[in-house]
Amino acid sequence: MPECTIGIGFEIKISVDASQGKETSLPTVSLADRLRSVSGRILELWEQRVRDGVIAARNLEPSNLRNSIPLVLEALAGTLDNLEKSEEPDLTISQAHGLQRASQPQYSIKQIIFEYRLLRRTIFDVLAPDALIDPRALNAIMNVIEVGISEATATFADYQYRLREQFISTLAHDLRNPLTAVKAAAQLNLRHPENMATTQMLSARIVDSIVRTERMIQDLLDSNLVQAGQSLPLNFKRNDMRVIIKMTLEETTTAMGDHFKFEPGENPVFGNWDSEYVKRAIENLAVNAVKHGDPTRTVIVTLTEGDGTVAIAIHNEGPPISASDMQTIFNPYLRVAKTKTLGKPGWGIGLSLVKGVAEAHGGTISVQSGEKSGTTFTLTLPIDPPDHSKKAA
Repeated sequence: MPECTIGIGFEIKISVDASQGKETSLPTVSLADRLRSVSGRILELWEQRVRDGVIAARNLEPSNLRNSIPLVLEALAGTLDNLEKSEEPDLTISQAHGLQRASQPQYSIKQIIFEYRLLRRTIFDVLAPDALIDPRALNAIMNVIEVGISEATATFADYQYRLREQFISTLAHDLRNPLTAVKAAAQLNLRHPENMATTQMLSARIVDSIVRTERMIQDLLDSNLVQAGQSLPLNFKRNDMRVIIKMTLEETTTAMGDHFKFEPGENPVFGNWDSEYVKRAIENLAVNAVKHGDPTRTVIVTLTEGDGTVAIAIHNEGPPISASDMQTIFNPYLRVAKTKTLGKPGWGIGLSLVKGVAEAHGGTISVQSGEKSGTTFTLTLPIDPPDHSKKAA
């Protein structure tokens, strides 16, 4: 019993009974239904190709990587169901893809476009062996992918623009504070040059404000290095971590008040680290613990030694970090987006810098947070950073 296959945007099989000369039409499978049946294979192959081709995607959870792509496939199937309609496909669902990618370090518009082109290629690769695609269906697939690209990239660009605007506004505000202090102290110095005690006190304030300004600018520059995937310029030296933590907390106490408890122990904890960068990482964690924790509770700092590592844990009581924020908390600038709603200003680069410092040392930064347990950030560093970290730095 011979068979023939006709492909006109879908598949029809016709069986010919040679003995009776009769033709019998078997059930048809539309291209849209075929797409739905193989969507799982398309997603798996697409995910593999994206992880291979986009460095920024390699550490994303599957749900975050796929994002709205399953809905894009369903929208495409719906378009193939209605090829006679010439309406522009509704791909507003792709905005979620662009928004999620905008919150990921090292992602760019170019990479989003590449992801959608990989999707188009994967759709054809999976469908082509089993279905003929007529020109109308081909154009529909191409159009859906192009509209998806437009929606995702427009959302990505808009989010990045608004984030940078908010960041610049917040940074300008924060820089104004130490600069205003410098101006006021200098003016008082000019009015009372004869009073040496006052002059020395005001000069100290000026120096302190300038140091704060320099640190803010350096944090910004270093955070940009981290976001661009470049290495921090570390200078490894043998240090006692107890001393690094103690000095950092003393300086932070001067600025934030007496909120910290640290028991260094009697034995030194030596290792090879860049003390200045480690201090800045600990300072950022300590300041965050005060800003976002319960102001009536003490921030506990502990230092423990492991198998070739040290772990600095900073714990505060107070409102827990939400599950959604836990996914993106170390990404730069996201703190700025929540400034107005939370009422606790910050420019959102502190935790991304902490992550950069940890990774440059060959270590890690992690966080645990709960309603009853409070929040604990743990900075884990090797005592002797691996050779690749020293070279990269």
